Amino acid sequence: MTDMEDARIEQAALWYARIEGAADRASLAAFEQWRTDAHNAQAYAEIAESMRLVRSAAKSPELLALRQETIAGLVVSPPTRRRWPVAVGAAGATIAAGIAIAIWFSFPPHVAPVARPAQVAAAAPPRYGTGIGQRLSVTMPDGSTATLNTNTRLQVAYDAHARRLVLERGQAVFHVAKGQALPFEVVAGGRTITAHGTVFDVRLDRDAVAVALFEGKVSVSGGPGGRENALLPNQMLTASAAGTRVTPIRSTEQLTSWQNGMIVFDDEPLSVAVAEINRYVRRPLVIGDAGLSSLRISGAFQSGDTKAFVEAMQLYFPVQADERDPARIILKTKP
Repeated sequence: MTDMEDARIEQAALWYARIEGAADRASLAAFEQWRTDAHNAQAYAEIAESMRLVRSAAKSPELLALRQETIAGLVVSPPTRRRWPVAVGAAGATIAAGIAIAIWFSFPPHVAPVARPAQVAAAAPPRYGTGIGQRLSVTMPDGSTATLNTNTRLQVAYDAHARRLVLERGQAVFHVAKGQALPFEVVAGGRTITAHGTVFDVRLDRDAVAVALFEGKVSVSGGPGGRENALLPNQMLTASAAGTRVTPIRSTEQLTSWQNGMIVFDDEPLSVAVAEINRYVRRPLVIGDAGLSSLRISGAFQSGDTKAFVEAMQLYFPVQADERDPARIILKTKP
């Protein structure tokens, strides 16, 4: 399924929940306007049929088990404001950044991810996802939790042999429930991470998989040669086409800051900082002059707050921002 098809299905699920409830006249009119698109109408029909099948088999053991697996646990933190000192380059300046910590749902709380009709009959495992700039906390049937970062897709594939999750894209941190008979596994980019009562982070990029262990024990298998690597707390494994390496975690704060809505840089090249900022925004930053890429950046910024980052760059570096293009912001050398 493409991202566009995923988006239509999610919109259809939202409309279904809204229309099935006490929808007002304005909502009904907006719904009918949305459904004039043939693709939207098809997506809504699939959602409605899926719900009909679910209701018709609501008392079957298979569907009851599926329902339990698809209940998402919401972790809510009220909006707060803190002051984060941000050192930018050698200037050592301080910038105040407000944090709005929120957990986002791809579906309303009372609507579980809905499979297509053929999948419902087969009790297909659920998928959870986040959009750009969103986070989602999910509680698994065994009590383990997964917190999804921006633009992430996670499939639940628990079976009789393992508590298995498949990270299809993005990043998630896993808190594994202890005292369970079955192993806990996360599959990502051809690697399998096996954990036992632990806390670890997995990030899947286009060309690499990174596993950071904060507590407990994990082993990472798969890839060329089939070698298995065991990680100790405060170690990170990075696997790519260039090979696999295990290194100490340089900064736990930097790795975990996304869970609090922040991005932390510690003497990173501007090219790396821009790539990280762009994970959380729809209007990306672009480095217009190659000479700027090597500028070193240290600081903490609220994820998604491109404005604060750009202002800091212009204030403390020979950088100016060209914002005339509505699709991107170009960073150039200040004349």
